[in-house]
Amino acid sequence: MRKLLLFGLLFLFRCVPVFGQLQVSDKRYPDSLQNLAQHAGTDSVKAIANFSLSRYWAGERDTLKASYFLAQGKKHIKNSHYLYALYLYSAGTNVAYQNNRTTDAKKYLLKADRIFEYIKTKESNLIRAKLWNNYSILLSRENKEQESVKLILNKVIPLARAAGDPSMEGLAYHAVAVFFDHSAQSEKASTYYKKSISLLESTKTDDIHMARVYNNSARNSMTRDKFDEARLLINKAKLLLKAHTNTPSYIYLCAFESFYLLKVKQYNKSLKALDEGLKIAKALNLDKERTDLLNQKYNLLIAQRNYQEAKDIILEIIKSDDKTFTENKVDHYKQAYESFELLNNLPEAFKWLKKYALLRDSVNKSKLKEEINTLEIKFRTAENQKKIAELNTANQKANLSAKNSRLLNWLFGTTILFILSILFFGIYYYRNQKKRAEQTEAIRLSKAMITGQETERYRIARELHDGLGNILAVVKFNLSDLVIENQTEELAHVIQQLDHSISELRRIAHDMMPEMLISIGLEAALKDLCESLTSQKLTVDYHFIKIENAIPQQTQLAIYRIVQELLTNVVKHAEAKNVLLQCTQNKNIFFITLDDDGKGFNPNLQKEQTGIGLGNIKSRVAYLNGKIEIGPRINQSGTSINIELNVNA
Repeated sequence: MRKLLLFGLLFLFRCVPVFGQLQVSDKRYPDSLQNLAQHAGTDSVKAIANFSLSRYWAGERDTLKASYFLAQGKKHIKNSHYLYALYLYSAGTNVAYQNNRTTDAKKYLLKADRIFEYIKTKESNLIRAKLWNNYSILLSRENKEQESVKLILNKVIPLARAAGDPSMEGLAYHAVAVFFDHSAQSEKASTYYKKSISLLESTKTDDIHMARVYNNSARNSMTRDKFDEARLLINKAKLLLKAHTNTPSYIYLCAFESFYLLKVKQYNKSLKALDEGLKIAKALNLDKERTDLLNQKYNLLIAQRNYQEAKDIILEIIKSDDKTFTENKVDHYKQAYESFELLNNLPEAFKWLKKYALLRDSVNKSKLKEEINTLEIKFRTAENQKKIAELNTANQKANLSAKNSRLLNWLFGTTILFILSILFFGIYYYRNQKKRAEQTEAIRLSKAMITGQETERYRIARELHDGLGNILAVVKFNLSDLVIENQTEELAHVIQQLDHSISELRRIAHDMMPEMLISIGLEAALKDLCESLTSQKLTVDYHFIKIENAIPQQTQLAIYRIVQELLTNVVKHAEAKNVLLQCTQNKNIFFITLDDDGKGFNPNLQKEQTGIGLGNIKSRVAYLNGKIEIGPRINQSGTSINIELNVNA
């Protein structure tokens, strides 16, 4: 019976988010932020206020407002890496609340974390703690509960601790405790509840959210038969919720208190607590909560053997079953026929049993028929007892035969499934190995082709510079002597053309093999490339973070060629006025991000035909075992390109 009553409390467990970030309950909060976003003196404050508003409205499930404030905040980013990371974090939070966009949300959050990781402040640590907390929510949505909890333990809690924020750390411990409760590990959950309460009581945590922690901890105490401990926690929650009696949290409190009073045999007070919760649920039009409370009241009355009132309760539940899942209706019909049977009202019991039978799953149909037959037999005279015995015997034989048949079918099916699994695995393994071999060969050929191209470029560049360049220089020198002797306009014009030819020859040789890359390094060569392409028509804004000179020269050259091709494509095709280039290195991973405000890039055209330039980029990305993403900029014109490369620094 104890398990039956505990089942009535499980709805509370489901109603509380397993993992989540608490929303601000003060309704003045968005108004003050909006005022700040409109009248702040600096762009950075305006951006931060707009991003905070975006996350607030995302939590309130108003994605239109969230997207609006996200776009407003993006206008004030300028060249700040911190604000750009804050934008990505806010965008990921907004997308996380939209259906079927879990993958996009995770991408935004991971990109934001890569930037925040380099900003070593308490504020950035707190943002990262919230960011990884949101990421853990996305994992739990994918039923990856264990991965989600590991993320909270290994990421969220250490970052919250580094940020010096006991409130965030306490909420993280609460999320872990709820997970262990859900996994029926009550003792382990209790440890984390105590850690959570200890931290949150030392902070100014919102009353409703603090009461939620007390409620969940009280439920845990009752599952461990620690009822004195539960009473203290319930009293604390009740004190916090005095000013919030018309809230779902107070309804949950009523249910927990009712169960506690039942266990200490104060039945009237237990029913009174349930009735108080029912009254609030009805006033707030919370049909599901009201139905769950009524169900708990039904179980309580059955435990007290008050079958008449229990019957009235279940009939009241059935009246409001029009929006209830079929599985719940089946349970309610079963409870109705059981209550009538306990009252010895067999005709009504039989009526509800038939309704129950019609709804029940077809797999259990034979069992339902047996129950109906058993109830019908109660209405027959003693003369039918012999037939009943014969029918039971026949049913037993049929069940035994069916059971044996099912066992044989199961064994046969399992054997076939095992053989097919081995076959499919073998085919999959063969195809996978073949595909890997083809990819390896393609990469090898690509590497050989790129190495050959660069070697040939270097040879031609040297020959042009040292051979043809020197010849032209000598010709210019000889012609200069002639000009001194015979000063004519024709000779002066020829020398001018010769100067232009020598400059163009040097430019071609430099493009084919940048000397600055070889002599100084990748970062200097990239800066020189960006500055050489900057003009009145095009502004190239570049940022390089932690680029190491220890990268092998062949790899540096491949990176240089990728960036060179990207910028060349912008100049030739994009019709852009502004380009933002960011290059970042994190150990053996090299990131390239390029955004332009040009006419955009057609992804359908990319699939149909790939130009030589884009083909060269993809070949070099494959050469470095990297990844490339090309797409439109969010809410703006132009193209955004993200490249991730593997280098050995």
